[in-house]
Amino acid sequence: MLLALAAVLLVAGCGEPVDTAKVTYPRTTVPAGALPSNDSTSTGGQTPRTNDPAFAPEKLRVLDPCPLLDEELLDQLGSPAENNRGGYSECANYMEDDEGKDLNITLTLGDKVVDADAAEDVIGGLPAMEKMLDGNDACFVTVVTSTSPNYGIVIQTNGGADDLCGAGRKVMTDVVERIRSDSPEYDLARGTLIDLDPCSLFEGDALNENLGGETENSPYNLHWCNWTGPTATLGVWLRLGFNPELGGNGDQVDLGGGIKGFQEKTVSTAGSCQLEWKHRPFAGDDVEIVTLTLDIRELKAGADPCAPAQAIAKTLIPALPKA
Repeated sequence: MLLALAAVLLVAGCGEPVDTAKVTYPRTTVPAGALPSNDSTSTGGQTPRTNDPAFAPEKLRVLDPCPLLDEELLDQLGSPAENNRGGYSECANYMEDDEGKDLNITLTLGDKVVDADAAEDVIGGLPAMEKMLDGNDACFVTVVTSTSPNYGIVIQTNGGADDLCGAGRKVMTDVVERIRSDSPEYDLARGTLIDLDPCSLFEGDALNENLGGETENSPYNLHWCNWTGPTATLGVWLRLGFNPELGGNGDQVDLGGGIKGFQEKTVSTAGSCQLEWKHRPFAGDDVEIVTLTLDIRELKAGADPCAPAQAIAKTLIPALPKA
Protein backbone atom coordinates (compact mmCIF):
# COMPACT_ATOMS: atom_id res chain seq x y z
CA MET A 1 0.00 0.00 0.00
CA LEU A 2 1.24 3.50 -0.79
CA LEU A 3 2.79 5.88 1.67
CA ALA A 4 0.90 9.11 2.45
CA LEU A 5 0.83 12.17 0.12
CA ALA A 6 4.37 13.47 0.35
CA ALA A 7 5.71 10.07 1.35
CA VAL A 8 9.12 8.62 0.81
CA LEU A 9 9.66 5.26 -0.88
CA LEU A 10 11.55 1.98 -1.05
CA VAL A 11 12.81 -1.34 -2.56
CA ALA A 12 14.37 -4.82 -1.80
CA GLY A 13 17.64 -6.88 -2.38
CA CYS A 14 19.94 -10.06 -2.12
CA GLY A 15 23.63 -11.17 -2.76
CA GLU A 16 27.09 -11.05 -1.14
CA PRO A 17 27.47 -8.03 1.19
CA VAL A 18 29.75 -5.26 -0.01
CA ASP A 19 31.60 -2.87 2.29
CA THR A 20 30.54 0.45 0.78
CA ALA A 21 33.30 2.23 2.63
CA LYS A 22 35.82 0.36 0.43
CA VAL A 23 34.13 0.91 -2.92
CA THR A 24 35.66 3.50 -5.26
CA TYR A 25 33.31 5.70 -7.28
CA PRO A 26 34.03 7.98 -10.27
CA ARG A 27 34.35 11.53 -8.95
CA THR A 28 35.56 13.53 -11.97
CA THR A 29 35.11 17.26 -11.35
CA VAL A 30 33.76 19.71 -13.95
CA PRO A 31 33.29 23.46 -13.68
CA ALA A 32 30.17 24.52 -11.78
CA GLY A 33 27.32 25.27 -14.13
CA ALA A 34 28.92 23.43 -17.04
CA LEU A 35 26.21 21.00 -18.06
CA PRO A 36 27.13 19.89 -21.60
CA SER A 37 24.20 18.63 -23.61
CA ASN A 38 23.94 16.41 -26.65
CA ASP A 39 21.28 14.37 -28.39
CA SER A 40 23.20 11.11 -28.47
CA THR A 41 23.45 8.52 -25.75
CA SER A 42 26.35 9.22 -23.42
CA THR A 43 28.23 6.37 -21.84
CA GLY A 44 29.88 7.27 -18.59
CA GLY A 45 33.06 8.92 -19.85
CA GLN A 46 34.88 11.74 -18.16
CA THR A 47 32.66 14.55 -19.54
CA PRO A 48 29.13 14.53 -18.10
CA ARG A 49 26.21 14.99 -20.47
CA THR A 50 22.60 15.90 -19.87
CA ASN A 51 19.60 15.40 -22.17
CA ASP A 52 20.56 11.82 -22.96
CA PRO A 53 17.42 10.35 -24.60
CA ALA A 54 17.53 7.43 -22.14
CA PHE A 55 16.67 9.93 -19.36
CA ALA A 56 14.23 12.20 -21.21
CA PRO A 57 11.27 13.32 -19.05
CA GLU A 58 8.80 11.30 -21.12
CA LYS A 59 11.04 8.24 -20.63
CA LEU A 60 11.44 8.68 -16.86
CA ARG A 61 7.72 9.37 -16.47
CA VAL A 62 6.76 5.79 -17.43
CA LEU A 63 9.51 4.00 -15.45
CA ASP A 64 8.52 1.90 -12.45
CA PRO A 65 11.00 2.93 -9.72
CA CYS A 66 10.66 -0.11 -7.46
CA PRO A 67 12.29 -2.68 -9.78
CA LEU A 68 15.30 -0.35 -10.01
CA LEU A 69 15.95 -1.01 -6.31
CA ASP A 70 15.97 -4.76 -6.62
CA GLU A 71 17.22 -7.48 -4.30
CA GLU A 72 20.47 -8.05 -6.17
CA LEU A 73 21.46 -4.41 -5.64
CA LEU A 74 20.23 -3.81 -2.10
CA ASP A 75 21.50 -7.09 -0.71
CA GLN A 76 25.02 -5.77 -1.41
CA LEU A 77 24.35 -3.07 1.20
CA GLY A 78 22.82 -5.19 3.96
CA SER A 79 19.42 -6.74 4.66
CA PRO A 80 16.60 -5.20 2.59
CA ALA A 81 13.00 -4.97 3.73
CA GLU A 82 9.97 -5.01 1.44
CA ASN A 83 9.41 -2.39 -1.25
CA ASN A 84 7.26 0.57 -0.32
CA ARG A 85 5.91 2.61 -3.23
CA GLY A 86 5.32 6.28 -2.50
CA GLY A 87 4.09 7.47 -5.90
CA TYR A 88 4.41 6.91 -9.62
CA SER A 89 8.11 7.84 -9.55
CA GLU A 90 9.12 7.16 -5.94
CA CYS A 91 10.13 4.01 -4.10
CA ALA A 92 11.93 3.34 -0.81
CA ASN A 93 13.37 0.55 1.30
CA TYR A 94 13.78 0.82 5.06
CA MET A 95 16.54 -1.76 5.48
CA GLU A 96 19.53 -2.48 7.70
CA ASP A 97 23.19 -2.43 6.73
CA ASP A 98 25.58 -5.33 7.41
CA GLU A 99 26.06 -4.14 10.99
CA GLY A 100 22.35 -4.05 11.72
CA LYS A 101 22.13 -0.24 11.56
CA ASP A 102 19.18 1.48 9.91
CA LEU A 103 19.76 2.30 6.24
CA ASN A 104 16.74 3.90 4.59
CA ILE A 105 17.01 4.34 0.83
CA THR A 106 14.58 6.46 -1.21
CA LEU A 107 14.65 6.78 -5.01
CA THR A 108 12.89 9.61 -6.81
CA LEU A 109 12.82 9.82 -10.61
CA GLY A 110 12.38 13.17 -12.33
CA ASP A 111 12.73 15.55 -9.40
CA LYS A 112 13.20 19.19 -10.34
CA VAL A 113 16.82 20.19 -9.56
CA VAL A 114 17.02 23.83 -8.46
CA ASP A 115 20.80 23.89 -7.93
CA ALA A 116 21.97 22.00 -11.04
CA ASP A 117 25.00 24.28 -11.38
CA ALA A 118 26.39 22.64 -8.23
CA ALA A 119 26.70 19.27 -10.03
CA GLU A 120 30.50 19.09 -10.21
CA ASP A 121 30.89 15.29 -10.10
CA VAL A 122 30.03 12.51 -12.53
CA ILE A 123 28.04 9.32 -12.03
CA GLY A 124 27.42 7.12 -15.05
CA GLY A 125 28.16 9.94 -17.48
CA LEU A 126 25.68 12.36 -15.86
CA PRO A 127 26.47 15.53 -13.87
CA ALA A 128 26.20 14.58 -10.20
CA MET A 129 26.38 16.05 -6.72
CA GLU A 130 25.93 14.90 -3.16
CA LYS A 131 24.93 16.70 0.02
CA MET A 132 25.19 15.46 3.59
CA LEU A 133 22.88 17.17 6.06
CA ASP A 134 24.51 19.00 8.95
CA GLY A 135 23.49 16.30 11.40
CA ASN A 136 25.20 13.64 9.25
CA ASP A 137 22.00 11.59 9.38
CA ALA A 138 20.94 11.96 5.74
CA CYS A 139 22.68 12.19 2.37
CA PHE A 140 21.26 13.21 -0.99
CA VAL A 141 22.94 12.00 -4.18
CA THR A 142 21.59 13.64 -7.33
CA VAL A 143 22.28 13.30 -11.06
CA VAL A 144 21.03 15.92 -13.53
CA THR A 145 19.27 14.18 -16.41
CA SER A 146 17.89 17.08 -18.45
CA THR A 147 17.82 20.86 -18.66
CA SER A 148 15.11 23.45 -19.38
CA PRO A 149 13.72 22.49 -16.95
CA ASN A 150 16.40 20.86 -14.83
CA TYR A 151 15.24 17.36 -13.93
CA GLY A 152 17.20 14.73 -12.09
CA ILE A 153 17.24 11.46 -10.20
CA VAL A 154 17.69 11.62 -6.42
CA ILE A 155 18.79 8.93 -3.97
CA GLN A 156 18.19 9.86 -0.34
CA THR A 157 19.86 7.73 2.33
CA ASN A 158 19.33 8.22 6.04
CA GLY A 159 19.61 6.30 9.29
CA GLY A 160 22.45 5.16 11.49
CA ALA A 161 24.60 3.49 8.81
CA ASP A 162 28.24 4.64 8.74
CA ASP A 163 28.57 5.59 5.05
CA LEU A 164 25.27 7.04 3.89
CA CYS A 165 26.72 8.87 0.89
CA GLY A 166 28.73 5.83 -0.18
CA ALA A 167 25.57 3.73 -0.16
CA GLY A 168 23.76 6.45 -2.12
CA ARG A 169 26.46 6.59 -4.78
CA LYS A 170 26.44 2.81 -5.09
CA VAL A 171 22.68 2.76 -5.62
CA MET A 172 22.75 5.71 -8.03
CA THR A 173 25.49 4.13 -10.15
CA ASP A 174 23.44 0.97 -10.52
CA VAL A 175 20.16 2.84 -11.17
CA VAL A 176 21.69 4.97 -13.94
CA GLU A 177 23.18 1.93 -15.66
CA ARG A 178 19.94 -0.02 -15.34
CA ILE A 179 17.91 2.79 -16.91
CA ARG A 180 20.28 2.85 -19.87
CA SER A 181 20.43 -0.88 -20.39
CA ASP A 182 17.19 -2.46 -19.13
CA SER A 183 14.77 0.14 -17.81
CA PRO A 184 11.61 -1.30 -16.15
CA GLU A 185 8.55 0.41 -17.59
CA TYR A 186 5.02 0.35 -16.24
CA ASP A 187 2.47 -1.78 -18.01
CA LEU A 188 0.31 1.21 -18.94
CA ALA A 189 -3.35 0.41 -18.34
CA ARG A 190 -6.00 2.03 -20.49
CA GLY A 191 -6.91 5.42 -19.01
CA THR A 192 -3.88 5.72 -16.75
CA LEU A 193 -2.40 9.10 -15.84
CA ILE A 194 1.15 7.74 -15.51
CA ASP A 195 2.38 8.80 -18.94
CA LEU A 196 0.52 12.11 -19.04
CA ASP A 197 2.55 15.34 -19.01
CA PRO A 198 0.64 17.48 -16.48
CA CYS A 199 1.80 20.70 -18.13
CA SER A 200 -0.10 19.68 -21.28
CA LEU A 201 -3.47 19.55 -19.52
CA PHE A 202 -4.66 23.05 -20.49
CA GLU A 203 -4.25 24.73 -23.85
CA GLY A 204 -4.21 28.38 -24.84
CA ASP A 205 -6.25 30.68 -22.65
CA ALA A 206 -8.23 27.92 -20.90
CA LEU A 207 -7.21 29.15 -17.43
CA ASN A 208 -7.18 32.88 -18.06
CA GLU A 209 -10.62 33.61 -16.64
CA ASN A 210 -9.97 31.83 -13.33
CA LEU A 211 -6.35 32.97 -12.90
CA GLY A 212 -6.95 36.60 -13.80
CA GLY A 213 -5.38 36.78 -17.24
CA GLU A 214 -2.50 35.33 -19.22
CA THR A 215 -0.86 32.37 -17.46
CA GLU A 216 2.54 30.68 -17.49
CA ASN A 217 3.19 27.08 -16.47
CA SER A 218 6.17 25.46 -14.83
CA PRO A 219 6.68 21.79 -13.90
CA TYR A 220 7.29 20.88 -10.29
CA ASN A 221 8.11 17.27 -11.14
CA LEU A 222 7.15 14.71 -13.76
CA HIS A 223 3.56 14.45 -12.49
CA TRP A 224 2.91 17.94 -11.11
CA CYS A 225 2.58 21.27 -12.92
CA ASN A 226 1.84 24.81 -11.72
CA TRP A 227 0.17 27.67 -13.61
CA THR A 228 0.61 31.27 -12.50
CA GLY A 229 -1.68 34.12 -13.52
CA PRO A 230 -2.05 37.76 -12.44
CA THR A 231 -4.41 36.97 -9.54
CA ALA A 232 -4.06 33.26 -8.75
CA THR A 233 -1.90 30.15 -8.99
CA LEU A 234 -3.07 26.66 -9.89
CA GLY A 235 -1.28 23.40 -9.19
CA VAL A 236 -2.32 20.01 -10.59
CA TRP A 237 -0.77 16.85 -9.17
CA LEU A 238 -1.42 13.45 -10.76
CA ARG A 239 -0.71 10.96 -8.01
CA LEU A 240 -1.37 7.66 -6.28
CA GLY A 241 -3.13 7.33 -2.94
CA PHE A 242 -5.96 5.88 -0.90
CA ASN A 243 -9.38 6.13 -2.54
CA PRO A 244 -10.83 9.46 -1.29
CA GLU A 245 -14.34 8.06 -1.80
CA LEU A 246 -13.65 5.67 1.09
CA GLY A 247 -12.62 8.35 3.53
CA GLY A 248 -11.62 11.53 1.78
CA ASN A 249 -10.83 14.72 3.69
CA GLY A 250 -13.05 17.74 3.29
CA ASP A 251 -16.51 18.25 1.92
CA GLN A 252 -17.91 16.08 -0.85
CA VAL A 253 -19.00 17.86 -4.05
CA ASP A 254 -20.54 16.66 -7.31
CA LEU A 255 -18.21 17.21 -10.27
CA GLY A 256 -20.59 15.67 -12.78
CA GLY A 257 -20.58 12.32 -14.54
CA GLY A 258 -20.81 10.48 -11.23
CA ILE A 259 -17.45 11.83 -10.05
CA LYS A 260 -17.23 12.72 -6.37
CA GLY A 261 -14.83 15.47 -5.46
CA PHE A 262 -13.52 16.29 -1.99
CA GLN A 263 -12.55 19.86 -1.19
CA GLU A 264 -10.98 21.83 1.63
CA LYS A 265 -10.86 25.61 1.64
CA THR A 266 -9.07 28.38 3.52
CA VAL A 267 -10.57 31.87 3.48
CA SER A 268 -8.99 35.12 4.70
CA THR A 269 -7.72 38.12 2.74
CA ALA A 270 -6.39 35.43 0.41
CA GLY A 271 -8.12 32.16 -0.36
CA SER A 272 -7.19 28.64 -1.29
CA CYS A 273 -8.99 25.46 -2.27
CA GLN A 274 -7.71 21.91 -2.56
CA LEU A 275 -9.97 19.68 -4.62
CA GLU A 276 -9.29 16.04 -5.47
CA TRP A 277 -11.05 13.08 -7.01
CA LYS A 278 -10.47 9.46 -7.92
CA HIS A 279 -9.55 8.90 -11.55
CA ARG A 280 -9.20 5.11 -11.77
CA PRO A 281 -8.05 2.06 -9.72
CA PHE A 282 -4.31 1.34 -9.57
CA ALA A 283 -3.47 -1.66 -7.36
CA GLY A 284 -4.70 -2.96 -4.02
CA ASP A 285 -6.26 -0.15 -2.02
CA ASP A 286 -4.55 2.52 -4.09
CA VAL A 287 -6.09 4.57 -6.89
CA GLU A 288 -4.95 7.22 -9.33
CA ILE A 289 -5.97 10.65 -8.05
CA VAL A 290 -6.07 14.17 -9.47
CA THR A 291 -5.30 16.81 -6.84
CA LEU A 292 -5.97 20.42 -7.80
CA THR A 293 -4.85 23.35 -5.61
CA LEU A 294 -5.98 26.89 -6.33
CA ASP A 295 -4.47 29.86 -4.45
CA ILE A 296 -6.12 33.26 -4.92
CA ARG A 297 -3.93 36.13 -3.78
CA GLU A 298 -6.73 38.62 -2.97
CA LEU A 299 -10.11 37.09 -2.26
CA LYS A 300 -13.18 39.30 -2.62
CA ALA A 301 -15.43 39.50 0.42
CA GLY A 302 -17.85 36.59 0.47
CA ALA A 303 -16.19 34.81 -2.46
CA ASP A 304 -15.73 31.03 -2.40
CA PRO A 305 -12.26 29.96 -3.65
CA CYS A 306 -13.62 26.49 -4.40
CA ALA A 307 -16.09 27.80 -6.99
CA PRO A 308 -13.39 28.52 -9.61
CA ALA A 309 -11.56 25.35 -8.56
CA GLN A 310 -14.67 23.32 -9.36
CA ALA A 311 -15.05 25.11 -12.68
CA ILE A 312 -11.48 24.22 -13.60
CA ALA A 313 -12.01 20.60 -12.55
CA LYS A 314 -15.14 20.29 -14.67
CA THR A 315 -13.16 21.58 -17.66
CA LEU A 316 -10.28 19.20 -16.99
CA ILE A 317 -12.17 15.94 -16.31
CA PRO A 318 -13.49 15.43 -19.88
CA ALA A 319 -9.98 15.90 -21.27
CA LEU A 320 -8.39 13.19 -19.12
CA PRO A 321 -7.79 9.72 -20.62
CA LYS A 322 -10.68 7.30 -20.23
CA ALA A 323 -10.47 3.71 -19.01
